[in-house]
Amino acid sequence: MTFKPMERFWEKNYQGEYLLAKEVHYGRDPIVQRLIYNAYIFRKKPAIIYYGTEFTWTELKDMVLKVAGGLQRLGVKKGDRVYLGMQNCPQFVFSYFAVHALGAVVVPGSPMFKKGELHYILSDSGSKVAILEDDLYAVYDSITDELPELEAVVVTSLTEYLPEEPTLPVPPDILIDPPECPGAIQWKDFIDGEPLAKLEQLDPEDLAQLQYTSGTTGHPKGAMLVHRNIISKCTLYSYNAKGKPEDVSLTALPLFHITGMMGSMLKAIWCGSTICIIARFDPLTALKAVDKYKITGFGAVTTMNIALINHPDADKYDLSSWTLAWMGGAPLPPAVQEKYLKRGIKLAEGYGMSETMSTVAQTFAKWIKPGAVGMPFSGVDLRIVNPETLEDVPLGEEGELWVCHESVGIGYWNKPEATAESFPAPGWVRTGDIAKIDEDGFIWLCGRLKEMIKTSGFSVFPAEVEEYMYKHPAVLECAVVGTPHEYRGEDVKAFVVLKPEYVGKVSEQELVEWAREQMSVYKYPRIIEFRDSLPKTGTGKILRKELKAEELAKANK
Repeated sequence: MTFKPMERFWEKNYQGEYLLAKEVHYGRDPIVQRLIYNAYIFRKKPAIIYYGTEFTWTELKDMVLKVAGGLQRLGVKKGDRVYLGMQNCPQFVFSYFAVHALGAVVVPGSPMFKKGELHYILSDSGSKVAILEDDLYAVYDSITDELPELEAVVVTSLTEYLPEEPTLPVPPDILIDPPECPGAIQWKDFIDGEPLAKLEQLDPEDLAQLQYTSGTTGHPKGAMLVHRNIISKCTLYSYNAKGKPEDVSLTALPLFHITGMMGSMLKAIWCGSTICIIARFDPLTALKAVDKYKITGFGAVTTMNIALINHPDADKYDLSSWTLAWMGGAPLPPAVQEKYLKRGIKLAEGYGMSETMSTVAQTFAKWIKPGAVGMPFSGVDLRIVNPETLEDVPLGEEGELWVCHESVGIGYWNKPEATAESFPAPGWVRTGDIAKIDEDGFIWLCGRLKEMIKTSGFSVFPAEVEEYMYKHPAVLECAVVGTPHEYRGEDVKAFVVLKPEYVGKVSEQELVEWAREQMSVYKYPRIIEFRDSLPKTGTGKILRKELKAEELAKANK
């Protein structure tokens, strides 16, 4: 099936500050080959900085090949899946490219996962080996008997490559003594062997990554991304941000998340530049990093940008090297935008998704329209369609946003029906977002078909949270919505009808505490409200939109 995209009339604005090429040559070499190539060019130039520990490009290459050798000794071969569950650290970078060096498939996962989430993704992906932060091992150990396909687990510590005297503040909780991990392979033993001698031959259409993204039907889906998707998006990012080897990017967004992975790690490897990694975001640490290491670019979610520029010590640090701040998750308030512009920092807001290998539209400081997410990148085609008839709507009217580009994935892992629904033709994805586009080519998001909740830059889908809530024996019915929150954008709220025998025997707060143990910290309901009944359609379907409207009405009073 083929579709006719709308005319790329926005290309007339590809000039000046929004410098994009109308035609981009993407090449065919996978990014791991690019890393090896850049290592021979840049050699002693820093590739990674981690609280003062530096890895040159030569050392980065050597570590990637050592990790690949370790994986090879565990039997990993082309097509096998390898799970990575770590906060930001050099080991994540080494492991990501080592997996590709063998032709295997990266399965990145959150270190915040609880056992239900970890079990599902390890099982669904059929991961053969997992490389975990040691703090996550206890979660894995509780489900190990249920994962017959997982043959080995490697554990590492966030302190593994810390210097004796860190140059930036280290989160105190990662400095505690590491936990016991019986049955796991220690990182130092894992890499103590012969490095990989030769990269596996890769085709651009070979599967490179399974990026799990939540959906409306409950469990996450593994978006299948091939090497071509990564190559094309790296090329676009380097064009769009004018990436150069002299750049130093602050890596504070999670590397397991597609936005941090693409905007920080992959773009830097592609351009031959340097990444300064901190385990997780802290505004004062970020300010100190920008000052000390002359950071030129920093990607964040809006709440991080607000916290950083509003920090009481923000004026004490030299931010003059920082020229580009790219962000997403929620619109940046105009007063905060003004603070950045006064410091000479250009702002870039954008829109993308896991299925498109991150950003497909972006805006810059002089090309901002409040509320818009930007113009499409070079080579990106769009449709705005009536979600029922699938016919194009007139310019300026609302409809479902469809995207076509070389960076669009090829479907969902082991989910042919979901693939057919969301990927209607090669290169096309139905985003599930309601949007409109104006005469200049700016895209405006108007709503979410998927009923997604955005909290602190993370995507939370009601159906997945509800599925966990229904596992509690007291829950008869449940509906989850986002409720407005001044700082996080939205909070997750669950409306619950209790089974009659539990009424008066369990409290709302007890359910909140139970949910906290089942789900990631950004995902569990912060608020639970008991109801005698929930609004429903004539066919019995719970009407989340009515509950959402109630919450919006409360917030607007």
